[in-house]
Amino acid sequence: MRNNITIIGGGIIGTSIAYHLARTGKAGNVMVVERDRTYAEAATPRGSGGIRQLFSLPENIAMAQFGLNFYKNFDTIMSTSTQLASISFKKQGYLFVSDGGSAKTMVENLEQQQKAGVNAEILDRRSISKLFPSINCKDINLAVYSPDDAWIDAYSALQSFRAKSRELGVTFLEDEIVAGDIDNGKLSTLRCSSGQTLHQDIVVLAAGAWSKQIASFFDIYLPVDPMSRESYFFRCGEELEALPFIKTETDLAFRPEGDGYTGGVPDWSVNAGWNWELSNNYFEHTVWPALANRVPAMEVIKLERSWRGHYARNSLDFNAILGRWTENPENLFIATGFSGHGIMHAPATGLAISELILTNRFQTIDLTRFGPSRILERKPYRESGII
Repeated sequence: MRNNITIIGGGIIGTSIAYHLARTGKAGNVMVVERDRTYAEAATPRGSGGIRQLFSLPENIAMAQFGLNFYKNFDTIMSTSTQLASISFKKQGYLFVSDGGSAKTMVENLEQQQKAGVNAEILDRRSISKLFPSINCKDINLAVYSPDDAWIDAYSALQSFRAKSRELGVTFLEDEIVAGDIDNGKLSTLRCSSGQTLHQDIVVLAAGAWSKQIASFFDIYLPVDPMSRESYFFRCGEELEALPFIKTETDLAFRPEGDGYTGGVPDWSVNAGWNWELSNNYFEHTVWPALANRVPAMEVIKLERSWRGHYARNSLDFNAILGRWTENPENLFIATGFSGHGIMHAPATGLAISELILTNRFQTIDLTRFGPSRILERKPYRESGII
């Protein structure tokens, strides 16, 4: 039986789900409801676009491995008859730096990563300096290097998912869901701010940081809040070797971007919620010193641009919520709460949710432990180490 499927949220998660459903030819009518086609406040265009396999949980590793391979071939897969896809896939690796006293955790995680087939290795100070001579290693215990990891232009990936989905017959509706009607245990209708009413067999909630609000329309509580993070683009006064994406235990994260660098240091004093206001001196007082300590040449940098974005933080355990809602409404599927990992996990999520909808089970990657039941039972399933 062919279904009417409505996906709430047209970011990279929602469009990946739409694509993976449509490509099967078995999904029926697929519609994506996105309130702003310009994506002015969306998370995807403001994200770092990193894809890394350095996780501790097997599900996150497997999803990243799938995503890495998918994005590597993305331009070919996603090009349409009228639009070439180009996401600037940059395979330049990740470097996880132990400078906060958790080297043991990083080594234990590496063992799990290598068992899963991740190409990664431990680097001591001498090895780090040999590969990346610009890095100050005096306060580093060790590092884990994954040379196959990469980053992409996430906004281009989002637009290509949209274009390919359209070509495969997906409908995109620019509107906002403001209410839903539940009849006989199912979401029978969705009501839009325009006054339009949508009727569907299946609903997928993939609205990122807006998911908690939308879920409340269906009498559901999701522990998903918008978490504001400030990011920066800056140029270094010296020309350096090609650096990987560097993440440290002391929260510094940055990578090359064109002729400069992009990144930052999370401000943990910022509470969950919508916050678009740029700080006055956080870069000067916190980020710049961290950069200069890790890469001494960055004593001389020029800040070019600052911006804020909001990721969907799952406050229970900081991992994605994926699967069919286990109570009423029974025709609701959840794909949210990625806590900063949505871009890298979008391809695997699209495939997993499409499999679950069409075959009633996960087939390629078993993501049962990321299911909504743990939210209802308040049983966290957490990463260890750098998240």
